[in-house]
Amino acid sequence: MERKALAAAAANYPYLQGLWAIPFGIGMVVAGVSNLQHRPSGPVLLGVFGGGLALCAVAALLITRHYRGNYGTVTPTRSRHVRHGVAIVAWAVVLFVGANRYLLWSPDSAVCVYAAAFAVATLVYYAVLVGLRTHHLVIWGLVFVAALLPVWGRLGADRDAVAMFPLAAALIASGLFDQRRLARSFRSPHLEDSSLADSSLGG
Repeated sequence: MERKALAAAAANYPYLQGLWAIPFGIGMVVAGVSNLQHRPSGPVLLGVFGGGLALCAVAALLITRHYRGNYGTVTPTRSRHVRHGVAIVAWAVVLFVGANRYLLWSPDSAVCVYAAAFAVATLVYYAVLVGLRTHHLVIWGLVFVAALLPVWGRLGADRDAVAMFPLAAALIASGLFDQRRLARSFRSPHLEDSSLADSSLGG
């Protein structure tokens, strides 16, 4: 029973390292600022880029140490690698098709096509890779609903850039819940005496 519990936890371990959403979220904020129609320029913009990259680098270093020190490493099986690849492709396809306003939406739409497509694409990604959980549905469902509110047209050309900010917040929140789920899975009584380090489980 211990081995089954360990295998189940290890299978999703590489894909539930939710703390990685933090540097990705920071990157999205930087991208949002840089794409604003009236974005800062000169030293201010350079500071935003430099500061964002520095924060991402520091966060990545700390996150790597955290996972290695507390959970060890897991080598996913070929089937998990394939599933991960399928999930990424599905995310990209849904985002591209959904966010292509010239295919499905009017470019003058009052809704935020990009944010709605991003939310749906992320739900598809989770569904394919690790299965949807309540927090995925709640967080990304709220993002989808907010994106369809007829208020985004007021932002004009800044609509998609501004959307990067709530998307970053949603990504980080979703990642923190994933991390919570990961931590709980390794607190299972069946795993108390088991070691995850250098495991090759994860079918």
